[in-house]
Amino acid sequence: IVDLLAEQKIPFARIGSKQNGKGIPVSMDDEGSAYTATRYLIEHGHSRIGFIAGSPEYELSGWRVDGWRRAMTEAGLVCDNLLAEGDFSFASGVVAAGKLLGGAEQPTAIIASNDQMALATLEIGRLLGLAVPQDLSLISFDNTPLVHFTQPPLTAVDQPIAATTSKAVELIIAAQKGEAPPATLTVVPAAMVVRGSVASPAGAARG
Repeated sequence: IVDLLAEQKIPFARIGSKQNGKGIPVSMDDEGSAYTATRYLIEHGHSRIGFIAGSPEYELSGWRVDGWRRAMTEAGLVCDNLLAEGDFSFASGVVAAGKLLGGAEQPTAIIASNDQMALATLEIGRLLGLAVPQDLSLISFDNTPLVHFTQPPLTAVDQPIAATTSKAVELIIAAQKGEAPPATLTVVPAAMVVRGSVASPAGAARG
């Protein structure tokens, strides 16, 4: 499809892509969002921060892992045994959360790459007798209405879908008018919505 559009000289945008070439790449800053979420947990005193990645079929899954790993490395924290892979489904979140929380050294916080896997993590935590956020802090991606009504409501990275789509349309219209596309990746930053699922771990002082 990408090749066909390019051959017909039809302007188009590639949302969730960093690659230059055909089309106009637009990103919702997945790496930066994961970095910000991880830093937020570190600032609350967490050092063992687990991460549940999305499907490797999507480049953005790797970008989010990169953001988490960068924040951990900058803080001098280890990532060993703290990364689990899902596929954005609730079922995969159950398996991934079980892997992270079933070990000898449990993380005190987990970032899940979408709301479904975050809900699965919340459920597994409860089955293991872990209260959120007293025993386990949790941050999600997407911020769909589901996470507003959990107990507790989940802190989440709010994906700027509308703003990103609007920017992509603006760039396509500009290209149709003959304007040159941006020379660098267009990034639409995401925001983190703070609710009640993050607290400092027991015995840790906030830094």
